[in-house]
Amino acid sequence: MKKSLIALAAIYILFVAFSYSANAQGTNNVIAFTDTKAFTNSLKYLVFLDDSVIAANSAELSAINAKAIKDFKKRFGNATNEQWYRIQDGFLSYFSEDGFSNRVLYDKKGRWQYTVKFYSEDKLPHDIRALVKSNYYDFTITVVEEIQAIDNLVYIVHLEDKKTIKNLRVSKDGEMEVMEEITKE
Repeated sequence: MKKSLIALAAIYILFVAFSYSANAQGTNNVIAFTDTKAFTNSLKYLVFLDDSVIAANSAELSAINAKAIKDFKKRFGNATNEQWYRIQDGFLSYFSEDGFSNRVLYDKKGRWQYTVKFYSEDKLPHDIRALVKSNYYDFTITVVEEIQAIDNLVYIVHLEDKKTIKNLRVSKDGEMEVMEEITKE
């Protein structure tokens, strides 16, 4: 039941983000949590729907596996506003980097599992960007999600033109598929 509530809340947040962008036809709004304060507050509401999540603020970092914290500092040296959470399967950190909010998951032993990073078009690898732009040349890339796991790397590229919003899944090998397409009103 609790997992269902969390999933519904996450879907609601994504729906609101997409609805806002679809209604703002003439603007170049980024569909991402670029406002760190708003992101942090919405995250707290979502995270605390589940009793198994225990917040660990900077004074309680001793509750987080030291190996996870050491790896985090090594991987994300420029991170700011980091917030750690102990979850059922390990440890989750939300943090800001380059103006975007990101997240990383570690297992109970402090081993890195995956990272989800958000960034703008200019940070997208050149070959992936060229592939997307060659197929969707009339679209603007509004935001990129880079999802890196132990054995996989995938990019979710959010595109927008005057009439449509598209979300593409692009593998590191260049395989591309449309995950979602929304027509603006």
